[in-house]
Amino acid sequence: MSEIRRSGGEYVDSGLTDADGKSIQKWQRSKVEVKCCGEWFHCGGFTNTCEYCGADYNMSGQQLASRSQWGEDTGESVDDILSVDTDYASYDGE
Repeated sequence: MSEIRRSGGEYVDSGLTDADGKSIQKWQRSKVEVKCCGEWFHCGGFTNTCEYCGADYNMSGQQLASRSQWGEDTGESVDDILSVDTDYASYDGE
């Protein structure tokens, strides 16, 4: 079983201001890291893969099923599922 560590979320400047000119803050989710194969790595995407053993983890640090089982219920291919990372990377949380 892998280890998971999280650092707390925080409010950061959104770069926007309200009608009164006050800075608007937005919530930035916590940083999640997983220890796999003796090394810590950041889970910043929708799917995160250990570069040593190929195990996949979600953005919460939970280990995912083998890729051979992906899409079994939905009919999606592994490429369909992994393409979510491309969409996720451009999402700013709003």
